[in-house]
Amino acid sequence: MSVSGVFVAAAALVGGPLVGACAGAATSAFELGAVRRKRFAWGGASALEGFCIGVVGQQLAFGGGGARALALAGLGLLTGMVINACNTVIVALDRGRVPWREITACCPSHLLVWALPSPPLVAFLFAYPRASYVSLALAGGLLSAIWFANRIRLQLEQSLAEERLRARLDALTSAPNRYALAEALTAEHSRIMRGGRPAAVCFLDLDLFRDVNNTYGYAAGDELLVSVYRRLRERLRASDGIFRWGGEEFVVLAPDHADLAELAERLRQLVGRQPFTIRGRELRVTCSVGAARLDEFREPDASLEAASRLVRVAKERRNAVQVETGVPRASSRAGPAQALEATAG
Repeated sequence: MSVSGVFVAAAALVGGPLVGACAGAATSAFELGAVRRKRFAWGGASALEGFCIGVVGQQLAFGGGGARALALAGLGLLTGMVINACNTVIVALDRGRVPWREITACCPSHLLVWALPSPPLVAFLFAYPRASYVSLALAGGLLSAIWFANRIRLQLEQSLAEERLRARLDALTSAPNRYALAEALTAEHSRIMRGGRPAAVCFLDLDLFRDVNNTYGYAAGDELLVSVYRRLRERLRASDGIFRWGGEEFVVLAPDHADLAELAERLRQLVGRQPFTIRGRELRVTCSVGAARLDEFREPDASLEAASRLVRVAKERRNAVQVETGVPRASSRAGPAQALEATAG
């Protein structure tokens, strides 16, 4: 619950259940950066809080001195916190989490968010019967300031998210980089450990790429790398991850792909079968591919290292694939994997 919850409580205690519900529903504006479902859920929970707090306020009959204002504020805030805790439990159950752990984790922040604005709420309830217009103007100004500050917070969070995304993208090709690959390998390995089918990890290395740079210039080499990534992205499955490892090397992570030889050969042909149009001229290049299996018997780094060793072997003959056919089990992870080599005809 955001700081706006205290203002919902103020509106409900002064205006009654209907005003409290309207004020609570309006708090969805504080979640401008969220998806529509989350905004509706947030507004609905806040509207329910406002309505219940308004009912409490009607039962106690607004008015009296500082002690009455303090008691009224305390009951209103307590009502809001109880409803907010119930909302936390519902969200936890929906996400398959343990409710009491979610409440324990959220309690410090919720208490802090509700406690900090509590003194202004008491002052507002105490001053409202004596200077209602001044109190409303002050509350409106504070709420506007919080709304503006919240917009700035959302913009900063969005900027940080975009910055984190850029940190995981290759600046030249816009392909995910090796940091994104490490995260994808970990996530895919976790899926496999939960019972998913093995995946394929393929290292792809362009042959004689240095000759392209020396003959046509580095700008042409950069354009070739971009074109290779685009072709792979267009021809492979949407679920297949394509990552720029560095230099002229790419890594393909193909979930639920059992036929390593078929995938490695397909990658080789995707690059070498058709020429690339680079700076108005057709340029034909080939690649070497090393393919290894990602399964439950070894860590993701071991599969990646196996694929990198295999591509170095394939690179010796160029335009070739080197495919792992035997996967070391947990008892022999350090042992060499057998491989099957297939060269271009």
